[in-house]
Amino acid sequence: MKIIRVEPTEKTVSLTWMIGAQCNYDCMYCPSWYHNNDGPHHTLEDLKTTWLNFYSATCDKNLPYKISFTGGEVTANKNFLPLIEFMRQQNVSMRMLLTTNGSASNQYYQRLAALVDSISFSTHSEFFDEKKFFEKVFLVDQQMIRPEKSVHVNIMDEYWNGDRIELYKQMLNNRNVSYSVNAIDYSLKIRDFPLQKGRWNLVG
Repeated sequence: MKIIRVEPTEKTVSLTWMIGAQCNYDCMYCPSWYHNNDGPHHTLEDLKTTWLNFYSATCDKNLPYKISFTGGEVTANKNFLPLIEFMRQQNVSMRMLLTTNGSASNQYYQRLAALVDSISFSTHSEFFDEKKFFEKVFLVDQQMIRPEKSVHVNIMDEYWNGDRIELYKQMLNNRNVSYSVNAIDYSLKIRDFPLQKGRWNLVG
């Protein structure tokens, strides 16, 4: 047998939107064009205009939208949540997905979970607090019930943190939370070693 053609079950207008490169983390394997800690944030008006221009150029297709937000760190921009609220007010059929390092507050993610369809949390052990990170994941997962919504964890396969990955997998399996172990391309690294070690405070 051979596969002749693969088609999506539902056609969409798909957009991957990099909100900005600013990030509050500085992971050694993340290239500079994906993150900085001093670049300017886009204003809310600029973000609204970008969305409205894109919608105006594509709405004639009469298809639902799939918008994937990435960064940098999307929650680092104080205008990100107001942008999501604005987009939801437009009465446009769309699924919204985002990737985050999980560093915003519980309250922030709970507000976001009410508006978006999927949140992917990424582990970055140089900077995160293990216990707080996973407590946040499980809190949001209780709010974002499948199949309508979903939470996913990107476990970054950091060479210095390998003994923790099995612990993360076990915890997520026990809670029935989706995850993947993501390989890292160290050829793009900005340093040869991690700057620091986050709080590794989970007990297996």
